[in-house]
Amino acid sequence: MDIRKLTTFVLSMWIGAAALSAAPAPDSKRLGRAKDYIADEQWSRAVAELKAVLANAKEPNRDEALFWLAHSEHQAGDQAAAIETIARLERDYPSSAWVRPARSLRIEIAQRLRRDDLLWWTAVPPAPPQMPAPPAMTPPAQPSTPRARPPAVLRPAQPAPMPVATTTPPAPPETPAPPEPATPPTPAPFPRYHVMRPGTVPLPPLPPDESAIWIPAPFEPDTDLRIQALSGLLEDHPERVIPLLKEIAFDTDNPADARRAVFVLAQSTRSDARNTIVDVAKRGPVPVKIAAIRELGRVNTPNVSAELMQVYSTASDNARIKREVVSSLGAHADNVALLRIAKTEADAFVRNMAIVTLGRTGAREQLATLYLHAPPESRRAVLAALLTAKDDDQLIKIAETEKDFALRQQALRQLRMLGTAKALRYLSEHK
Repeated sequence: MDIRKLTTFVLSMWIGAAALSAAPAPDSKRLGRAKDYIADEQWSRAVAELKAVLANAKEPNRDEALFWLAHSEHQAGDQAAAIETIARLERDYPSSAWVRPARSLRIEIAQRLRRDDLLWWTAVPPAPPQMPAPPAMTPPAQPSTPRARPPAVLRPAQPAPMPVATTTPPAPPETPAPPEPATPPTPAPFPRYHVMRPGTVPLPPLPPDESAIWIPAPFEPDTDLRIQALSGLLEDHPERVIPLLKEIAFDTDNPADARRAVFVLAQSTRSDARNTIVDVAKRGPVPVKIAAIRELGRVNTPNVSAELMQVYSTASDNARIKREVVSSLGAHADNVALLRIAKTEADAFVRNMAIVTLGRTGAREQLATLYLHAPPESRRAVLAALLTAKDDDQLIKIAETEKDFALRQQALRQLRMLGTAKALRYLSEHK
């Protein structure tokens, strides 16, 4: 899936969510007709009809009409009008369910216009300006309490001394106290999504005329919008985007966002993106591990089976993780790894799943060996896998040599299900 298809998928997802959550009033005739034009990709007619809808002050679904107008203007090639319509929707109906898909549409437009600066503003919003700390308050001076004078003591009178002329040297000038060091301003809280790596070039400010249209105020994109923006930057800026997606993928508090980050990483052919997926499959939260293992099942690289077996070895007693590894190995038809699991896995459910998966890959020789050495509770799985692999020869052999009556009967049932000429001939001769 390329980035454009991914963006279209995300946008359609939000459109569906908005349609379900908005619970709008029934469409007016004009709005219904506009949607028909949209379905037929008659964008200019849709734009004209939607503008007429918005001109009606009694239209109950004006917020939805604004979204479809922006969508139609975008499809018609008038990106400036689409951006202005999105801004109008945000301004007039900030709590509408249609704001979310409209913001996703804005990111798609930025991707089409190759406006990486705008995508970075969504993916890594700049930190808010730091507010200076308020000046320190000096406590008010406390009034001093006058001391009580001691009682006077009477002494005999003394003759007055002769005056002596003295010259009082002038007092030295007072040295001013050094100024107190200024208290550094307290930085504002740093939002979680403000991730600036060492060496990252700060984003330049947008021109005022653009920021008012492109960047809503307050500008706080959620993780979904960040991931969508990062998907548009992944191809041209992988060295910066992959670490950001990795950080989201390891977010244990938001597994849904983490799974979407893994999905975007899987669209890259770079080795560091794949290594990140493997790392998530080993160490991430369990729901995200599942998503990473599934994406590895879709990757067509030489070492992917070895990477899946590494994940399998770290799964410990987690049968759910092991089952996903088996499923992904089956997608790669890796009979060697599946046979190893079928022989050594202690969990009967995982072991039988590996056996059945071998049948889907057509591993007849491996299944014939497994039947001889498999524990009794797994031999039924081998018989089911032989049916899937269409191995009538091995089923006939088991039907002739198996001493266990139940297993022998199951082999005969599998031959009837298989229905090949050889199977039917054997059944007719051994009624």
